[in-house]
Amino acid sequence: MDEMRMLRDHHDAQPSPSADSVVAARARLAAHARPRRLQLPRLGRLALGAGALGAALAVGLVVVQVVDGDREPGVLKAEPASAAEVLSNAATAARHRHDPEPRPTQFVYTEVLRSEYGSGGVRGAQRGWQNMHFRTWIPADGKADGLLQEKRTGGGAPAGEAWSTSPLRQPNGGPLDDPNNYLSLDRLPRDPDRLLAELHRRYPGRHSADPIRDRSSDEEVFDGVEEMVTQSYVPPTLRAALFQATKKIPGITLVKDAVDAAGRHGVAVALTFKDGTREEIIFDRGSYVPLGSRDVLDDPAAYNRRFTDLKGVARGQTLSVTALLSTRVVDRPGRLS
Repeated sequence: MDEMRMLRDHHDAQPSPSADSVVAARARLAAHARPRRLQLPRLGRLALGAGALGAALAVGLVVVQVVDGDREPGVLKAEPASAAEVLSNAATAARHRHDPEPRPTQFVYTEVLRSEYGSGGVRGAQRGWQNMHFRTWIPADGKADGLLQEKRTGGGAPAGEAWSTSPLRQPNGGPLDDPNNYLSLDRLPRDPDRLLAELHRRYPGRHSADPIRDRSSDEEVFDGVEEMVTQSYVPPTLRAALFQATKKIPGITLVKDAVDAAGRHGVAVALTFKDGTREEIIFDRGSYVPLGSRDVLDDPAAYNRRFTDLKGVARGQTLSVTALLSTRVVDRPGRLS
């Protein structure tokens, strides 16, 4: 169970859902419910982030990343011509980074925006956007309790709404333990072929009595990589290996312009799943730092064979989008700086 997954589970308690909406929501949620790694941001998936080079402060705070158009000078200037080129550029950029390594007793703080399109699971409700702002503190070794703060933003949110705070409990290590924490991630192989084989073991295909909702191992692996690199703090050498391994997944495509939940434009690599949705990992065009992710309705007919919550929605509709705003290593949960 990954952090984003926990955020989604925590937040998705909606009143009076219709039966069809519940079936669709559970199916989509189950599709993301697999063990994930450490760091942070995306509910059912969280993964990594990247940004400004970290600096160790005297109080023990280390700023690991601020994803805000940060640039690696002299690296990667040309417009990429393929998804493979984007991933190669991102791997090169990751190898140039020197992000500080958290101590086992420290916490990874992540700040994420997430927006989802739909009716909120309420029959007859008008479709629209639900916007959330998340802060999470995840123990680097997965053994201590973490912390979650969340609040609604944008339309429908009261002005000045306060943060809702909840502990992320860790009985006996709990769901944030291996393989979600930084120390576990750091043990993954750096060789792209060995890493891809390990990812396929971690994220096998999903098969059930209802084959229409099955997912291939390639889909699960891409989803896992997306969560790691857009919602968690991952060692730079592992990020580079993840990008090289992702190049080997069949069907990866280039999206020349994609926008994250913070409105930042970037270039994306994508995979279209059998359920008709296209999942995108969005990178900054200059630094090739992961900015966030986006899910798009790419094949409405395929989607509507599985679910009923988006009948009549046109191809190209964004279904969910995230933005990783910043990630820091701190000494205890609740600290921002």
